[in-house]
Amino acid sequence: MRGPMALLRNERGIAALEFALLAPALLMLVFAIMVYSLYFSTLMGVRQAAVEGARAAVAGLSTPERSQLARDRAQAVIANYGSLLSSGGGTAVTVGPDGTGLFRVQVSHDMRGSPLMRYAGFLPMPSPTVTASSIVTNGSY
Repeated sequence: MRGPMALLRNERGIAALEFALLAPALLMLVFAIMVYSLYFSTLMGVRQAAVEGARAAVAGLSTPERSQLARDRAQAVIANYGSLLSSGGGTAVTVGPDGTGLFRVQVSHDMRGSPLMRYAGFLPMPSPTVTASSIVTNGSY
């Protein structure tokens, strides 16, 4: 039978103990990186859709034509992002005149229904609704 001092000097199994203590923290860090990369990718997609919609709206001569051009281009950008912007609560595109001589394109996406975001409850996250808008002038015609 060994004495208590022999047990304190025994280093068998120390690697398994270290792994058991550090693995959950490292796995949570990897999961947090995945969730935040999804969030920032969605933010970039929403911003690009708003900017591209506003850029397309400049080509229109009337407000209905501008609205249609902006909405079509923003929807095309959203479609190009595939499941990133089609998952979740959906993406809304709002277009129309905004003040005198200005035209606004606003794109909003709700991430609450996204498969990965459902498990991100332990992370401090920004608002699940990502919104971006872009304003262009109506031109000088």
